[in-house]
Amino acid sequence: MNKGNQVEPFVGKFGQKVKKLIVDVVLEPLIPLDRLESYLIFWARCVFWLRKPFIIGITGSVGKSTTTAFVAAVLSHRDAPRTIGPVGCTLENMNDNVGLAATLLDFKSFLVLPWSYVGRLTMFCWLPFRALSVALGSYPKVMVLEFGVGSTASFRRLVAIAPPDIAVVTRIGAAHLEMMKTLDGVVREKSLLVHAVPQSGLVILGQGHEHVSHLEQAARAPVVKVSGQGIELSQNVARAICQHMGIPDEVVNSTIKEFKNPKGRLNRLDLAGMTVIDDSYNANPMSMELGLDTLDKTATPSHRRLAVLGFMAELGAEGPLYHAQVGAYARSRTDLLIGVGELSKLYKPDHWFDSSEACADAIENLLCMNDCVLVKGSHSARMELVVKQLRKIAERRQLVPVQA
Repeated sequence: MNKGNQVEPFVGKFGQKVKKLIVDVVLEPLIPLDRLESYLIFWARCVFWLRKPFIIGITGSVGKSTTTAFVAAVLSHRDAPRTIGPVGCTLENMNDNVGLAATLLDFKSFLVLPWSYVGRLTMFCWLPFRALSVALGSYPKVMVLEFGVGSTASFRRLVAIAPPDIAVVTRIGAAHLEMMKTLDGVVREKSLLVHAVPQSGLVILGQGHEHVSHLEQAARAPVVKVSGQGIELSQNVARAICQHMGIPDEVVNSTIKEFKNPKGRLNRLDLAGMTVIDDSYNANPMSMELGLDTLDKTATPSHRRLAVLGFMAELGAEGPLYHAQVGAYARSRTDLLIGVGELSKLYKPDHWFDSSEACADAIENLLCMNDCVLVKGSHSARMELVVKQLRKIAERRQLVPVQA
């Protein structure tokens, strides 16, 4: 028997135990992820206090990403006064504690704290140099920041990282209830952004929900209430900000002509034989109703209204009730309803699939020429796969000659 073969497994197991001991007993207490997050935030706050950008903080249960992008587009438009200076904004979905800090440190893509301890040590060492480089370089005079809610985002911490000069709450509805438990909990969390604005600032509240008065009471700054849904609400928010900052309304009008919604947020795609409303990025009951209203308004009398709806995540114990309510609303706005995911059975759809992959594989058999199709669902439902398949179907249609 080869004794070497017996020794190697023993050495390997011993080595693993030593490695685990070093990691758990030495490295993890030194640089745990929560400490690394605090360290990242410390350097982001250093940059903030050195450069002191004007902060516009935007939140809400629906429309916050589109509003953030539109306001940033208005303020950085070529027709905006030069006194505004460079404008920075939240990119992708960087709206939690780490994302907000990373935005202030000028990261251009989503930053994930490293799990490996070599990665943590590396980040620990180079963050001061990153902060120094950003602080001494060209930096935005205005930052348009999206403030999110979730397990990785605390409004109390977010407003401490970047205290807002202007706060915007688009609209509030059922979202993140798995963590917040109740709508009142969501309102209390988001009201922290409103309360953080100084008296010299401005609070802008979207109307059309029952929590406006509570948010108004939390404000120390003057409050402006604006109406609208979807992109119209974003435009009205931008007009209120421009008026406060002394920017001509014509800048908003110029931006409207050129602006494109962020990916997966009510994007209209005119494809061969169909019109697709790609609202696949995320969903909650309020945004579902907005998407269905957009479908109903977009469809012409010659269109068939088809909605492909994935499940809605993070709604807690009330999730089944909200799915049933959305299903009833969807049936009043569609000619054909398709559900994706277990909870979507509660929509009482005409067709149901257990996953977006299964739906994408079968969707072509359910399409007719000249359909108007809404695709929407929570991020975890991966409804973008259905949109991708619809694009492929349209490409194939273009290759097939029309029969006389």
